[in-house]
Amino acid sequence: MGCARFVKKLSVNGGLLPTNSELPPGLVRKIFFCTFADDTECPNLRSPTPKGSGLCSTNNVFSIMAKSKAGGSRAYIRGRIGSDVYSIGKDGKGQRQQVVRSLAEAVANPRSQSQMFGRMIMSTVMQAVSAMSEIIDHSFDGIAKGQPSISEFIRRNYALIKADATAHPSSGNTFGLAKYQEKGIRVGAYEVSNGKVDLPAVVTVAANSISIDLTSAGATVGGLKTALGLGANDYITIVAIDDVDGFVFCRLRIDPSLTDATVIDATSVKTMFLTEGNKVPGLAFSNNKILIGYEDYQSEQAQGIILSKFANDVWAHSSCTLVASVPVSYKADVALPTYPTGTEKFLNGGDL
Repeated sequence: MGCARFVKKLSVNGGLLPTNSELPPGLVRKIFFCTFADDTECPNLRSPTPKGSGLCSTNNVFSIMAKSKAGGSRAYIRGRIGSDVYSIGKDGKGQRQQVVRSLAEAVANPRSQSQMFGRMIMSTVMQAVSAMSEIIDHSFDGIAKGQPSISEFIRRNYALIKADATAHPSSGNTFGLAKYQEKGIRVGAYEVSNGKVDLPAVVTVAANSISIDLTSAGATVGGLKTALGLGANDYITIVAIDDVDGFVFCRLRIDPSLTDATVIDATSVKTMFLTEGNKVPGLAFSNNKILIGYEDYQSEQAQGIILSKFANDVWAHSSCTLVASVPVSYKADVALPTYPTGTEKFLNGGDL
């Protein structure tokens, strides 16, 4: 086809690209040319009078660019081109502006044993973050809700897991470790909350059960409130991990329709709480003790309890570190060898 006809068939933003004389205001076109049979450059877009005539033999189009002088979303780009990443930000006056940042051409990634040990720990922590976010995003007193609380969880538990894996590489460990690129939380003694509320001595926590002793306070709703120091708006949260269900939790609030004189027994204990969570635990009553636990617990499990109290428009929590069955999988001597070591790689454009 002739060069001019070819130009009219090009599409920009869903419409036909006109010749130079038909370009609408606000558009600037750059760099277009094709080649005639005699290899002379077709000047249709550079001069109103072509140097020659005839048909294009190749229809080579090297580049067509359009720029909106009026601004708007079409004036900006997003994404990565080579080692440059483009995004849209705002200037000091709140106006949109193009933001460009450059990635390092090559980042040293020696993949040493020490480096991979650190990645194993961080991978284990981040799998826990993904599973526990509904709890840990607000469970550290004095730390803002959301990401600051999650960052506090990461800081505390990275140190705990690192110390455990170093001291117990092959036995006696209280944290299971994530294998290379493995997904899902591992059972472990995570610090899930930290706060100002004291957990009463009547509460006993084991890896697969929690008990509340009402011998002294009395086996009534009022006795339970006294034993735990619970007010009308306060509640208990049971948190647990097992090797089948992953992370589970349930908030238990005493039914406000019950009077303090309501007797707690093997029957009433199953209906005395309003529940909220992803799995309701089993509830039993024996020997003046309320027994709480996930009845289908597996061979590896960790469990804990958090008391949440509301006063002066602020929530406060008890500290909770999960009590885990020991040892748990995977141990460092099993998980660490799954991480690639010994051959240096570069992070940009490469694998781990």
